Parts: sequence; C-alpha cells; structure tokens
Amino acid sequence: MRTIMNKQYIIGLLLVATVLFSSCEKDLPEVKNTQVVKMAGTWWVTMSLNGAPQIDGDHVQINTFNTTADDGKQMWVQDAGLGFDFQSKVDVNLSDLTFSATNAKDENSDATVTITAGKVFPNGGKSKGGHITDSIYMELQISSDPGKKYVVAGILRTKFDEDDY
Repeated sequence: MRTIMNKQYIIGLLLVATVLFSSCEKDLPEVKNTQVVKMAGTWWVTMSLNGAPQIDGDHVQINTFNTTADDGKQMWVQDAGLGFDFQSKVDVNLSDLTFSATNAKDENSDATVTITAGKVFPNGGKSKGGHITDSIYMELQISSDPGKKYVVAGILRTKFDEDDY
C-alpha cells in the first residue's frame, strides 16, 4: 500500500513540475539592431585646435546613436565632455561609415554645429588596455565659438574597466 502511495505522490509531483515548467515558456520579441549600429556608441576622444591639445589633452566621452526615425540617413552626435554640451543630428553614409552636418541645430542651445570629415574606422583603434576597437574622427565647428575648427578623434569605449579613462 505504501509503495502505491509513493508512486502516486511521485507521479503527482512530476505532473505539477511539468505544468510549472511548461507554463514558464515565453515568446520573446526578435531583437533587431538599429540602422546605424556600426557607427553608434560611446567614444573616448581627445580634442585639438591647430594641433594643440584642448581640454588638457584629457580623454572625454561623446555619444553617437540612432534617431527615432532610424532610417539609416541620420544619427545623433552628443557632446558628453568636450565642453560645448551640444547634441545635433548629422547625415550618415552607411556604406563608407562617414557622417557630416552643416549648420545643424544644437538641441541644447541656440548654436549650430558643422561637422566635416566625420568617419568611423572599424577596428581602427587600440584601447588603453590594448584591445582592438573602432575609432572615430571628425572636424567640429560650433557657432558659439566662431572661427575655430576642432579635431575630435578617439576610440569606441570597450566597457572593460582597464580601458576607461
């Protein structure tokens, strides 16, 4: 009698476990990349003017990311440390990973931003810790600092602690 009850108890536990585990299955949405995924990220950059280091030669961050349209024609460039605090849309060419803007509206001020020679170089940089990563280059003019063309260049942030500045 005891063996029959044990068998029924085990069968009951197996049924409950089967119901619990099968009810936990979820349909997850398909994850897609944005159109500008090869150009987007957080970048460690330096800035120079006529070859002279600016911002004490320190590495600071800028961000590049998709617009809400995500049409592969534009992306945002956002200053997170250069000192201008701008955020502007730039035109992109996905086939050669270039970007530019002429008198683009700054979302954070009344200034306009012009970016020329903007380019992302896949695997074109080396991080502080020696990891191969993408690099970025652009020439920046901002109307709040007229007559100056800054060179901004750096590498894609790897998210390894040893690579952060």
